Amino acid sequence: MIIYHPANDVNHCSYRILNILHSVNNNKINCDMIKIISFYYVYPHLLKRMKSFPRPLNYQAKKIKNISDSFELTPNPRSLFFEMNHTHEAAILSLHQRSLININQNIVSLEKQNLPNKLIQEFKADKLTKSALFKILVECLPNVKLDGDNGLKAKSGLMEYKYD
Repeated sequence: MIIYHPANDVNHCSYRILNILHSVNNNKINCDMIKIISFYYVYPHLLKRMKSFPRPLNYQAKKIKNISDSFELTPNPRSLFFEMNHTHEAAILSLHQRSLININQNIVSLEKQNLPNKLIQEFKADKLTKSALFKILVECLPNVKLDGDNGLKAKSGLMEYKYD
């Protein structure tokens, strides 16, 4: 039996990354941040497992608490995130090789002029792109401090932050 999950699909991950970059301010974001946003794009219910919400995410706490739980049993978020790292790295490398993104000093930026118009139309038609959850992911999360004891890495528990 073949079991499909978008978390392990490089093509879906490429779509997520491009959709996120297309939607964030200035079309660029820290590489670690895009991986975290992509993770919560696939597993939005795991936002509720954060120890506490960092600013400005704490203003969205009510909306986050209302995210419906998944029908699947999800193990430890940190191990899921670690497993997705290979998919993220492959997607980022593939997008970079196709000149759809640029990576400079750990900042991933969208090469908007190389993005096909049909793909932009898909982003606009995507139901998730119009949701409150997506707005939290692309408008609030990028404004959260990433490093340090009160940063997103620490609060989410997804990444090591002590050596940043």
